[in-house]
Amino acid sequence: MNNHYFWHECVDCHTTFEPTKFNYTCSKCNGLLLVSRDEDYVKKVAGNGKTAREHFDRLRFGEARMTYPNNSGVWLWRDFILPGFPSQDIVSLNEGQTDLFEAPGWLKKDLGLNKLFIKLEGQAPSESFKDRGMPVAISDALRLQRLYPELGITGISCASTGDTSAAAAIYAGYARDKLSCLVLVPFEKVSDSQLFQAMAYGARVRAIRHPDGFDGCMKIVQEFTSTHPELVLVNSKNDMRIVGQETIGLEIIQDLAWKVPDWISIPVGNGGNLSALLNSLRRAKSFGLIDRLPGIIAAQTAAADTLVRWSESKYKDYTPGGFKDTVASAMNINDPVSFPRIKKLYSDFDIHFYRSTESAILDRWAQCTRAGAGICPQGAVAVDAVTQALESRIIKPNALVVAVSTASALKFAEVGISYHTKSTSRFANPYSVIDGSTKALEESLKEPVNHSL
Repeated sequence: MNNHYFWHECVDCHTTFEPTKFNYTCSKCNGLLLVSRDEDYVKKVAGNGKTAREHFDRLRFGEARMTYPNNSGVWLWRDFILPGFPSQDIVSLNEGQTDLFEAPGWLKKDLGLNKLFIKLEGQAPSESFKDRGMPVAISDALRLQRLYPELGITGISCASTGDTSAAAAIYAGYARDKLSCLVLVPFEKVSDSQLFQAMAYGARVRAIRHPDGFDGCMKIVQEFTSTHPELVLVNSKNDMRIVGQETIGLEIIQDLAWKVPDWISIPVGNGGNLSALLNSLRRAKSFGLIDRLPGIIAAQTAAADTLVRWSESKYKDYTPGGFKDTVASAMNINDPVSFPRIKKLYSDFDIHFYRSTESAILDRWAQCTRAGAGICPQGAVAVDAVTQALESRIIKPNALVVAVSTASALKFAEVGISYHTKSTSRFANPYSVIDGSTKALEESLKEPVNHSL
């Protein structure tokens, strides 16, 4: 296997595949794949327990961070996630190492929590957590292109609710001398900011009119890439995407000086982020990086709550719902591609699923952003799920909780402006138009203050 010490393994029948070509699914049973590693080799190069923690601290905080690509919050974990991956094929834009934002005391009090942190993934190069999985998927496409020219790889492709297309476009743009980029988005169902990103970074953008929104786009791109193998699919069906996203959980734990939070709340759309989180935490425990597994809060919108309903059926009935609009458009997915991975991994964890209404998402978004946290509507879903778990006494007030915000608030500015200018919510903060004089300013400031702000 060219000394890569990793391979692809089917989550259903456990058939393994060497990383000598791109595999979307298992050729025997059509199951999804996850990357497996030579764990003995990982322990040899990275260590175990305290030794491993010190190894990764040196890469992030020591002089070793000056050696490419250790300044990447994804690739510094290379020895753990993709041992032996060739440096010459790695593409990095200094992704990862995003802030673990501690909520101010007054917001904690409002929410009823004493220890709340929010992982601000919107600080990534294309302003979303997709920048963790995408550089790995792009780098692997470049590795395959270099080592196996007979595959004829010329580019990448994906379907997207907005963030994946932006990430694919920015990384392919960086490597545009080697890879083209094709993205499919549901027509008028992604924000203007996200659409701008894909166009600006040079991708070929196709807006698809389909009644099933993203799920329809995903079906089309899978059919298309099955007859166009020169374009590697970089959606989370690609298990190399999952590999990169595994670093969210690892980084959160390192952020906390290797202390395990009591709960991690994560928004779930296509399921890649949840399956990546579960897989990385499970491996981290087996390597002694952590001594226990945190509880998991899986957060969905009421408009796309397939996994919530699955949990309510005691994990027996998986029935995708129909398309409905939601302000959390980046997670508006009713048939999560990574469901088979989640089904394989969830039982090792104390996991709880929650859904949030549209009004709750908007209010929670406004409540958190006024505290200086530039979270997205999806991050608001994660925080709202925490409050629901608190109300149902699953989470205790003194628990250490980390909620993941997947993208920047500015990607969804149109929705936010509409909320603040047209909503009657107690968190709405509209601007005022006044005449151009000091007197007019003085008069305007006599208006009652919204104490919710």
